[in-house]
Amino acid sequence: MTYTRRAVNAMILGMLGGAATVPVRSQERSFPKHAVKVVVPFAPGGGADVPMRLLAEQLRTTWGVPVVVDNRPGANTMIAAQAALSAPPDGHTLLVTTSLTFQLPYLLQKMPLNPGADLSPISPITLEQLVVLTPANSTIRSLKDAVAAARAESKRFAFGSLGNGSTSNLVQAEISRQLRVELIHVPYRGSAPVVQAMLGGEIGLTLVNYGTAKPHIASGKLRPIAVTGSRRSSFLPDVPTLSQSGVTGFESPAWIGMFAPAGVAAPVIQQISEDVRAALRAPDIVQRYTEFGQVAPQMSVDEFRALVTSDVEKSARIIRQAGIRLDG
Repeated sequence: MTYTRRAVNAMILGMLGGAATVPVRSQERSFPKHAVKVVVPFAPGGGADVPMRLLAEQLRTTWGVPVVVDNRPGANTMIAAQAALSAPPDGHTLLVTTSLTFQLPYLLQKMPLNPGADLSPISPITLEQLVVLTPANSTIRSLKDAVAAARAESKRFAFGSLGNGSTSNLVQAEISRQLRVELIHVPYRGSAPVVQAMLGGEIGLTLVNYGTAKPHIASGKLRPIAVTGSRRSSFLPDVPTLSQSGVTGFESPAWIGMFAPAGVAAPVIQQISEDVRAALRAPDIVQRYTEFGQVAPQMSVDEFRALVTSDVEKSARIIRQAGIRLDG
């Protein structure tokens, strides 16, 4: 097939016109320049993985590049943290983790990194209130009832946690200290095993995220008796907060957050934060989070940094007072 000079010129102009749109988009946005990897310290389908995968879909559209979730479970989040820190500090490798990463310096004698200095907060990707549960077939209907039961059966009444040093462990320690009651601490490997332990009658109390407990509360097998947070949960409006039940110190929301290696330029941190907040406003994410009992947060970099700092200070105090250790 042959083309006239006019047709060839028209095609060239068309291609140039189409190509011109690409530099315009890249000039508008200095980040990202290529695919972004987000390291998550939990297995696929658990922990921070599910909300991050929802968020990744939105960020792919915003950024126009692949957003890859890299699951690196193990070593109390340290494998994932070290993987993120080994990458160039340009914002193209990020870490999504929980408060446990920042509590580890107070739980371990030796640490391969300093989370407070080595990681820069960007944004929370979820906020949620945690719920204190008891078996629905028990006579316990409040934290006051639980304390009375524990005092009557101090050698049998156990509080199941998500592991040594977890938030549930810290809540157990503070209930024991503030209400002056002995609660036997039984650590499990995550929320699913601890819920199964409660359903099986092994423990009398636990603290997990609402999303995990939701189907068992709905079926009438588990009873919520308190929630963390500064006010009652919109998902459980009839359930009092821990502070209303006599235990203070857990008014802040539980969070899963995004961090960058220290050294990433402030404008890049700010850009990622703004893009994450915009993505979290997507109706699909808001709906999915609501179904799981979570809130899609809207926090600035400074607000999130303040939340992390406050949580670390509070957790360090509880860990020291209770003598909680992960390495003996």
